[in-house]
Amino acid sequence: MKKLNPIEKLILEVIIKFDSKANELINILGTEFDLDLSKDHPFGKLITRKNDLWKGSLPNNWNYHFHGSHCKFENEITNQILDVTINRGKNYGIFVDSSLFWFIEITKDLNYVYEKIETREILTDCLNTLEKEKYIVDIGEFRYKSLILNKERNNE
Repeated sequence: MKKLNPIEKLILEVIIKFDSKANELINILGTEFDLDLSKDHPFGKLITRKNDLWKGSLPNNWNYHFHGSHCKFENEITNQILDVTINRGKNYGIFVDSSLFWFIEITKDLNYVYEKIETREILTDCLNTLEKEKYIVDIGEFRYKSLILNKERNNE
């Protein structure tokens, strides 16, 4: 196993934060609408445009809206945005390099990370290393990358 450099460690910490926040927001959404998140498609009643539930407000100044296979969460105070994939079972912390870069760029608490990586290419290089070392895994299909935190590897 390769020892991670400081930037790779930093990106791994960001991924852990993203995963944690994505799952926290999904759980809040589930509680608010009494959803059984253990089911295959728990968001059925929320994603339809036939009602007004496809977008709305949640506690702690969060808004949500469903679009395609995602739910976008946006905080009214901090302007933090998380775009969470909802069609991959219980894997709500899925990201690609562009969505993770966006998360870093717009999350005020992560400004120090953004200043260190500066470009998406540096982030992509770090993600490649983290994937090679199995800190993250690709669960994508149809040649589309869908990365997620490898919780087994990160609990070692």
